[in-house]
Amino acid sequence: MNKFPMIVAASAALVLALTACSAPKPTDSGKTPDTAPAAGAASPSPSAPGGGSEYGASEKSSRGNLIKKIGQLAGTSSLESDVTTSRFAVTDLKLDLPCTNQYAQPSKNGHFLGIHVNVETTPELAKEQFPWLMFTSYDWQAYDADGKRLNDPQGNGYSCLDSSEVLPSKIGPGESVSGWIVLDVAAPTGAVAFTMAGSSTGWEWSY
Repeated sequence: MNKFPMIVAASAALVLALTACSAPKPTDSGKTPDTAPAAGAASPSPSAPGGGSEYGASEKSSRGNLIKKIGQLAGTSSLESDVTTSRFAVTDLKLDLPCTNQYAQPSKNGHFLGIHVNVETTPELAKEQFPWLMFTSYDWQAYDADGKRLNDPQGNGYSCLDSSEVLPSKIGPGESVSGWIVLDVAAPTGAVAFTMAGSSTGWEWSY
């Protein structure tokens, strides 16, 4: 089995909200997900300052999240064995994303922000107590250019896209998926952060 370089984002055991079970560890791990990026989006960089190669340097934001660029890899591993359970990459961040759902509501906060994500889970995820990962808009936070956290980044984002374009919220083992998550933000520039349930830290991208 191939060994993947890992950078552990949190050293303490994580507890899933409402379930009191262990969450997977946020890491930088794995190979490029097999799903194609959004049209015109950047592909993973072959090198980055700090020796991080395609995973980027292990720099953290003031909020403790690993800082990512478009196309750089991230992932999770099991708390029990450090085996890689997922690899993913944000392949595009699009402000004022055009809506395709005929029933779309206007942006509640000012701007729809589209986040295109490629996700690949490994068969080892099946061995976890809860053998799935959740990628929903409720796992994302948004900040303005001054670092102030934005209220209600979900807003009306749920209504923007047709369901065929939206990333599945629950992803099981051995799957490769691609799609959009839509936030509804007040700030035209800033940062977004993704933290899985039960984790206090995760990954962060500027937009």
